[in-house]
Amino acid sequence: MNTRLRLIWYVLVGGVLLMSIRPGSSWLYQVISTNELNRWVHFLAYILLVAIPFASWKGRTGGALSLLVAALGIGLEVTQALISGPMLALAPDNVTADLFGVAAGTLLGYNIRLLRSSGTRPADVKPTTSSSSSVPAETTAFHN
Repeated sequence: MNTRLRLIWYVLVGGVLLMSIRPGSSWLYQVISTNELNRWVHFLAYILLVAIPFASWKGRTGGALSLLVAALGIGLEVTQALISGPMLALAPDNVTADLFGVAAGTLLGYNIRLLRSSGTRPADVKPTTSSSSSVPAETTAFHN
């Protein structure tokens, strides 16, 4: 499972790099840049780019890759601004969408990691009951 997730992550990183370096010439970029879909694509892409390594790599590697992805997002936006072209200008909205995606992906990846490491599904967890209750007996008794 981790191997497949890592392979998907490598493909996603490659796709983001390719789309960021050659945005104007790609037909896919032209479709995405219509309307306000661009910021949503940035947000969702960075959720996946952060959540997958956080959930599939053990230890600090997932967190380090998440920070690397955040730096990658900012760096790619700055690089796009430096490349000459009519459609390429620094878009603070894209950087904001990238960073919100990184934050959401970190939370999602951390929760997936916790669920996978606990070994139990949330539906299987039963509430614990204690023998001493702070609720008075009069309120717990059934009254007609």
